[in-house]
Amino acid sequence: MNDAGARGKCAACKYQRKRCQENCPLAPFFPSNKFEDFKNVNRLYKVSTIIEMLNSVADNEKKAKMVETLILEAKIRSENPVYGSIAIQNKLKLQIEETMKEIDLVKKTTNYFKELRKRAFCPKKNEETSTSGTQSFQGHKSDSTLEKATTITVNLANQDVEKDR
Repeated sequence: MNDAGARGKCAACKYQRKRCQENCPLAPFFPSNKFEDFKNVNRLYKVSTIIEMLNSVADNEKKAKMVETLILEAKIRSENPVYGSIAIQNKLKLQIEETMKEIDLVKKTTNYFKELRKRAFCPKKNEETSTSGTQSFQGHKSDSTLEKATTITVNLANQDVEKDR
């Protein structure tokens, strides 16, 4: 019995209902237990295109990576036929943006509390030395930082409540 007969039909030959040859180019990448993966890839690229892509790559390691990528792309495309992997990219971009906003909020809050701590340890300046009896710039800055941090915190809390609904 030849090697192809011993290993059984590959998923590609099984799908095409033909006998799997010893030199089948798809057999190493689509064994019979990966039938669904092959079906998804075939739906997206067709057998001739898959073989062309495999022949365009010389290194077997790179071929294996390419097939993994094709399988992943086909799986994503079957789950979301309209946007495919773009939907995942957009979702991840949104998560990154939300995380960056959270980091910014944490930095602003940290700066605010550092400012409070600094004020607590520094003695107050004499009213006569400040310009025209108005609030000092440093105090104004920390107050606006507090207002911004509070506003951002309230907005994020409102967004969380809306998401939960």
